[in-house]
Amino acid sequence: MRTQVLCLLLTVLATGCASVQPATAPARTVEVESERKVERNYVLGTPSQAFVGEAIVRVKDFWERTTTSSGLAATEAATLRLPPFSTLQINKGDFARLVGTTERDGQTYRLVQLPGPAAQLLRFLLNDDGSFEGTAINHLGQRMGFEYQPTPPTLRFIAGTTSQTDRSKGWTNFELIYSGTTRDALNLLYREYTPDDMARPAFSQQLTYDRASPEIRFRSVRITVHEANNQSIRYTVEADGLDEG
Repeated sequence: MRTQVLCLLLTVLATGCASVQPATAPARTVEVESERKVERNYVLGTPSQAFVGEAIVRVKDFWERTTTSSGLAATEAATLRLPPFSTLQINKGDFARLVGTTERDGQTYRLVQLPGPAAQLLRFLLNDDGSFEGTAINHLGQRMGFEYQPTPPTLRFIAGTTSQTDRSKGWTNFELIYSGTTRDALNLLYREYTPDDMARPAFSQQLTYDRASPEIRFRSVRITVHEANNQSIRYTVEADGLDEG
């Protein structure tokens, strides 16, 4: 019933008809096997130096999923207002189906159908760079009288490959920051991050080690301490437990 009402509204609010040339091929997606990525700010077995406030260990271990499409993928997350009643949420990597092309003022535009029930009866005009031209036609080919611009306006729908973190396979993203020494202790700050490198304040911890110990450990990370004071630390990361095989 809601779809029927929306269809009627889109027909009533249309301002004219546009000639539509159908696309030569339907959109399709191909999922590529996820690939593991490991990023470090150190080299195992190689001496390093860090000053107070700098990370002596930074590790990001995650899986990256790459998707290719003959359709068009969103370059970033955005919202698109659909007058008179709806707003469409667009996620980075969402695919738009290329349904054809249309002529307007002597220029050819691609027509795309966006995901989501609220947008199923609309075909949006895209510029050559994948940005929104600002207008749309309905499923009958009639021009709509509204303007359609996303927020942020930098959103593009482009062909090719998109990559996203595969959260279903888990991840590790943390750093150990050197905090200096006291008479008897060597201090570190543990900070954890999301796969998108956003800080997780609830997963932050002060770590204290015996200053006289030549070696410190955190989880699977084993570090040899050569020299440490209130200005800097010289150290070597001997092992981190990351099996990249």
